[in-house]
Amino acid sequence: MRASLLAFTALLLLGCASRGATPSVSDPERLRRTIYGIEAEVMLEALQEHPRGFLYRDILEGEGGRASIDRVVQVSYVVRLADGREVDRAEPSSPLRFRVGDGSMIRALDAAVREMREGGVRQLVIPPRLAYGPRGRGPVPPDAILVMVVRLQRVE
Repeated sequence: MRASLLAFTALLLLGCASRGATPSVSDPERLRRTIYGIEAEVMLEALQEHPRGFLYRDILEGEGGRASIDRVVQVSYVVRLADGREVDRAEPSSPLRFRVGDGSMIRALDAAVREMREGGVRQLVIPPRLAYGPRGRGPVPPDAILVMVVRLQRVE
């Protein structure tokens, strides 16, 4: 009787554990499986995997100064959701200014800018954990994948 109770308990626990379990999918793999709206202009075959877990491609390589930690940079950008809807923008005439590595920007943007040169343009496909996560922010819904095109305008 005791052995059958233990076996039943083990099966019950195994069933509960596997019911909600899904295979672990890496961020880059999830990003590659996502269907993107045409306005997002995501070309999956051209994207590279960044060590931090987002995808990127250089649209234009810059020739100016290189951004690095503690340097102040100015960037213009367009942010879209995976379906192509635009949710944020910083125009070239009024760029966003921030210090690289100070934690004020989403992690993927901070990491991507560190490797860019002034004048460069890079597209980022960002998983939620490197953007706004389960909370979202403003027009960005919870757990949203972001597609961002960023231009490094100036390294101070």
